[in-house]
Amino acid sequence: PHVCAEQELTLVGRRQPCVQAFSRVVPVWEPGCGQQVWCLGHQRRTIYYTGFRQVYAVEARTVLRCCSGWSRLPGREGCLSDVDECLAHNGGCQHRCVNTPGSYFCACKPGFRLHSDGRTCLAVNSCALGNGGCQHQCLQLTTTRHRCQCHPGFQLQEDGRRCVRRSPCAEGNGGCMHTCQELQGLAQCGCHAGFQLAADRKACEDVDECAPGLARCAHGCLNTQGSFKCVCRAGYELGADGRQCYRIEMEIVNSCEVGNGGCSHGCRHSSGGPLCTCPRGYELDQDQRTCVDVDDCADAPCCQQVCTNTPGGYECGCYAGYRLSADGCGCEDVDECASGRSGCEHRCTNLAGSFQCSCEAGYRLDEDRRGCTSLEEPAVDLDGQLPFERPLPHIAVLRDELPRLFQEDSGAEEEEAELRGELTLAEKYVCLDNSFGPDCSLTCDDCRNGGTCLPGLDGCHCPKGWTGLICNETCPPDFFGKNCSSPCSCQNGGTCDPVTGACRCPPGVSGAHCEDGCPKGFYGKHCRKKCHCANRGRCHRLYGACLCDPGLYGRFCHLACPPWAFGPGCSEECRCEQPHTQSCDRRDGSCLCKAGFRGERCQAECEPGFFGPGCRQACTCPPGVACDPASGECWQQCPPGYHGQDCGQECPAGTFGVNCSGSCSCGGAPCHRVTGQCLCPPGKTGEDCGEDCPEGHWGLGCQEICRPCEHGGRCEPETGACLCLPGFIGSRCQDACPAGWFGPGCQMRCSCANDGHCHPATGRCSCAPGWTGLSCQRACDSGHWGPDCSHPCNCSAGRGSCDAASGRCLCEAGYMGPQCEQECPQGYFGPSCGQRCRCEHGAACDHISGACTCPPGWRGTFCERTCPAGFFGVDCHSACDCSAGATCDTVTGSCVCPAGRQGPRCAQTCPALTYGLNCSQACTCSNGASCDPVHGQCHCAPGWMGPACLQACPAGQYGQDCQHSCLCRNGGSCDPVTGRCTCPEGWTGLACEDECRPGHYGAGCLLSCRCLHGGLCDRHTGHCLCPAGWTGDMCQSPCAPGTFGPRCEEHCACRQGATCHHVTGACLCPPGWRGSQCEEACQRGWFGDACAQRCRCPPGNPCHHVTGECRCPSGLTGPGCEQACPPGTFGESCGQLCRCPGHNWVCHPATGACTCAAGYHGPSCQQRCPSGRYGPGCEQLCGCLNGGSCDGVTGACHCPAGFLGADCSLSCPQGRFGPDCAHVCRCGQGATCDSVTGTCACPPGRTGVHCEHGCAPGWFGSGCERQCTCRNGGLCHAATGSCSCGLGWMGPHCEQACPQGHYGAACRLACSCHNNGTCEPTTGTCRCGPGFYGPACEHSCPPGFHGMGCKQACECQQGAPCDPVSGQCLCPTGFQGQLCEEGCEPGSFGEGCRQRCDCGDGVPCDPISGLCLCPPGRSGATCELTCRGSHFGPGCALRCDCEGGADCDPVSGQCHCVDGYMGPTCRAGTQPASSTTVPRLSSRAAKH
Repeated sequence: PHVCAEQELTLVGRRQPCVQAFSRVVPVWEPGCGQQVWCLGHQRRTIYYTGFRQVYAVEARTVLRCCSGWSRLPGREGCLSDVDECLAHNGGCQHRCVNTPGSYFCACKPGFRLHSDGRTCLAVNSCALGNGGCQHQCLQLTTTRHRCQCHPGFQLQEDGRRCVRRSPCAEGNGGCMHTCQELQGLAQCGCHAGFQLAADRKACEDVDECAPGLARCAHGCLNTQGSFKCVCRAGYELGADGRQCYRIEMEIVNSCEVGNGGCSHGCRHSSGGPLCTCPRGYELDQDQRTCVDVDDCADAPCCQQVCTNTPGGYECGCYAGYRLSADGCGCEDVDECASGRSGCEHRCTNLAGSFQCSCEAGYRLDEDRRGCTSLEEPAVDLDGQLPFERPLPHIAVLRDELPRLFQEDSGAEEEEAELRGELTLAEKYVCLDNSFGPDCSLTCDDCRNGGTCLPGLDGCHCPKGWTGLICNETCPPDFFGKNCSSPCSCQNGGTCDPVTGACRCPPGVSGAHCEDGCPKGFYGKHCRKKCHCANRGRCHRLYGACLCDPGLYGRFCHLACPPWAFGPGCSEECRCEQPHTQSCDRRDGSCLCKAGFRGERCQAECEPGFFGPGCRQACTCPPGVACDPASGECWQQCPPGYHGQDCGQECPAGTFGVNCSGSCSCGGAPCHRVTGQCLCPPGKTGEDCGEDCPEGHWGLGCQEICRPCEHGGRCEPETGACLCLPGFIGSRCQDACPAGWFGPGCQMRCSCANDGHCHPATGRCSCAPGWTGLSCQRACDSGHWGPDCSHPCNCSAGRGSCDAASGRCLCEAGYMGPQCEQECPQGYFGPSCGQRCRCEHGAACDHISGACTCPPGWRGTFCERTCPAGFFGVDCHSACDCSAGATCDTVTGSCVCPAGRQGPRCAQTCPALTYGLNCSQACTCSNGASCDPVHGQCHCAPGWMGPACLQACPAGQYGQDCQHSCLCRNGGSCDPVTGRCTCPEGWTGLACEDECRPGHYGAGCLLSCRCLHGGLCDRHTGHCLCPAGWTGDMCQSPCAPGTFGPRCEEHCACRQGATCHHVTGACLCPPGWRGSQCEEACQRGWFGDACAQRCRCPPGNPCHHVTGECRCPSGLTGPGCEQACPPGTFGESCGQLCRCPGHNWVCHPATGACTCAAGYHGPSCQQRCPSGRYGPGCEQLCGCLNGGSCDGVTGACHCPAGFLGADCSLSCPQGRFGPDCAHVCRCGQGATCDSVTGTCACPPGRTGVHCEHGCAPGWFGSGCERQCTCRNGGLCHAATGSCSCGLGWMGPHCEQACPQGHYGAACRLACSCHNNGTCEPTTGTCRCGPGFYGPACEHSCPPGFHGMGCKQACECQQGAPCDPVSGQCLCPTGFQGQLCEEGCEPGSFGEGCRQRCDCGDGVPCDPISGLCLCPPGRSGATCELTCRGSHFGPGCALRCDCEGGADCDPVSGQCHCVDGYMGPTCRAGTQPASSTTVPRLSSRAAKH
């Protein structure tokens, strides 16, 4: 089973034999070589051999295989094993592959469907599944990708699915410059203090607080952006309130009248006026008023190190580590070791400008570079064991050293010291294990302040601002940066940052380098006024008020800070422990501790083993004995747990053991003062009291058992009380907080309002529906509803709001739908869309208010009226702006232009190539012609003619309307526009009258010839005509060897293989030959080249004419050995006779061997050479072509008729035929003749023996045997049979008439007829239809005429016009009938009387306007109203004249008198009323 038969193609290879030939030429002796019997020749020998090649063929055969999906099990018949196709590449499936018996199929994951290919899975529209997870809208991007989108007024959250209401302030700050607040869904802008909103309600403008009455400054006001600043006049300074100004109290010394006489310093009155003087160190400036400081340091004063120029003098200073000597100039080193070893614990060594601490042998220097630590003394551990301490890694090298006092020339001193025995044993360290320092006590870990080890391990690599061996020293003053190598550039007493070099300026000085300020001791605009501050203090730059340095105060900064105060203005209080402090530094507040105390605030006593000031000195008491921390005196050894001078004090808290030297490690708990055992408080346990009591235990030693606590409460390990979680109370946390209370112990009162529920643990409010906020006091905003306002409203933004409790949408006016998502349907508006719109003429109705938005061209409340004449557009507000009397469209305002004009205002004539109404007609004028903008008539450009300017000027004519004749000669053509001649090849001149000059050729003779060696070029084509002996395109090559003469057509006749001259053909003979054809050997006695060498042979001996040898070789004879032996002789000197048997034999001239003569062969040489062979032994093959035969002796070819040449390879030249091409052909032009017989072969379109006749009319082709198929008078081309159609016809056989709109030859010309006029297909003349006339049917019939040619007159009455085409009368409004002879019937009106009147009760209407013609006594649009008051008559248009309270008849106007009045108008009394009074018309009626 499951076996399938299949056809299989197999490629089969076989060996195929192949016979091949191999030819080669071998040298042989040949008899009969002319005068010689034998000569050396060559013969071609052919060898045949058989080879094999591999060939392949495709064969088909039937094979049996397992069907697709099945395989064969080993040892069993049939295909029983199913193949699992899913194992290989998942069966080609994109998602899942499902195997089945003998097959498989693909399946897709959920959310996908299988493609038609059965393998690919396509995503189901992702938005179709649960809206794609989107809260609002799901926007499908591709089949597998989508994007969530929110309703208007909302924005997408970070999860990309949920939507929150968009705050109008979220984007671009709502357009506000400063602050933005949301108010009823709109952005409301606000401004910072000092600003106010601008007119656009978004930008903020600065408020000018300096306007009168706002700033309230005492002196002056300076407005700033967003604020203001009060300023004071000179001599005043601003108070603390920023508004009041207070006078600066300054002492003016040695004043001289008003303003000190203008002097900056001293002033002395004199008869000539004030004289200004300056104190010492100053000099008068050029103005003789101001004193300027003299730079005393510039005159090289006595200062040894530092010179500081001061106002009026200078001061000497010294570097750190030096102090000024008594002379005030020099600097002497400060011996820091003289007072208390400068903090060094063991030894202090004074250095120039500094000092260095060192330790005694067995000690190492501490990190502070002052203290010393023992190298071998063990530390006492808590358990009494002695820990092992590794010694320092170093090698001590001991050597004798002599004390060197000076570096140079110390030999004598060494010698002298040796005599005195002054040798010093010095120890030098060689550091190991990556250590360094003077005593190898430092490692890389000792580098401070970010320092790193140097590669050579000779110290630390310090960052900017630090120096020293371990980077623990800051940069000295006036230096900063890497290695403290950069000098500071701060001026006016400024100090620089040791890292960056940034200047820190003193008070009153500013600028990057403190350059903006006066030098110390001066003030004023030009820093020329002297301060009067003590201690050379600085003063205010402008006002001179003293600015005290830290540690000083007072008006002149002459007072030092009182005790325990420090800093600028003595405003800081020292933080030192006063009982333990000797003094507090008045500048920086640093504490100087008394002996026995230490710490930043002197808050701690000295550690055991140290005493003295700063606790820097080590006690020298025996082990276990403490010393007095102040004096260092040794106390007596106390028992464990006690200390003090008399051992009467217990160990302080945290210490124990002998001398209280042990430190408790109980985590803050006390320990036994003798043993150090921890005494744990209740709730703690463990050796160090660091653990809480285990779960369920509490109290001292954790011995008590906790009672069970409920609701997650836990047992307090100290007291055993239950510690309840927030929200529960009770001794066992068994009770929840009562209503209104929450938190730990239920001590906090809930703040939930509006029926909100309070969480007992956190107090968080769960608000009732419609409320939210921390205390449920805020109602839901317009976009949320429900408990805690947690549900977002689904109502469309801005179209409705939802009920805060139920969420139901309450739509605004103009909207409807469950979510207010729909606008009112067309034609309805208002709340609930319940009102119907009344707009007309397609006007849009506002779905909210119902207001009509009229389309352009209409106006009125309901858009019921059109725009008045001259106006257009929306609300008819725009006035028409048309010129040339054009009207404008009431909708767009576009001008309706007359024919020939265009443009927005009809102010422009039609552009080129357009004409007619709106310039919409395209001119049919071509080739640059212009057309009339009204009727479109063409005005041709020069060189063109015809109705549409499509016809170029005929040959020989040019110019405007082709009226000028051309003057070109010799076949030149003239430009149809300008008449300029374009000359053919070989001619030039204005009229092409001149031939090309030598050396030029081509059209206009513009090209230069390139012929060489005197060649002439053809003036038409430029082809070179080479002189004799030259050939090539430019006559650049001599004739090929063997040819010469004109066109290299002559063949050289030189013999003996000689060449000839390519020009003359003269032979250039080889050595030993002479003569015009080199046919003669050299004369007797001469030989060699040009026979110019004389032989030197003895007289009578022959001389070889080529080599000059004096003996001829065998077979040659003659005076110059130039001749072969005569026939019948051979050998040397031709002295032997041949012995050949017959005449057809020749003997070899050298050997005498007999061979057949040329032209014969066979055993007895009696047979002539067969056809195709010649020469001695007939071994040469003839080379004659085209059937030519060759001479059996010489091999010369005899050519048949029609061929010639040495090998008959050339056909007869054109026009010749027969043997040797001697006959001339007589065939006509274009015909060819047979080169053998001379028979003429006529081209298509020619016939006759000599092709002298053309084809008869109606016939064409070869032999004129084919009949033409042209119709409608078309002419047939005699050669090809193609038809040349007459005017008005087209198509391959001229069978088609010109289509509508075309005419002329091949119907290529377009008609220019308008208004559906047709053109005559031959000439293009327009045939106008009814109602039109003119050359192009461009004019409609004049009023009163119609029909074909406008020849019929209209018969309409009432002055009505008629249709120019049909003649139908176009009746005016109110008339009807075929000739407009009838008025509208009663009840109808308008155009064609097709509209019905709306007048009731048979009342007639106006036949034109349709207005009701009300009878007397009635009025109104439909005559439904009776006349009222004092009116009567038709339409109630007449006014009654009745008086005396009489009534007026509404129909006739008669007065009905009352109360005894009489007369036509009831004016007279008691007179009888007349019923025949005719009412008169009032002035009002007359106007109507």
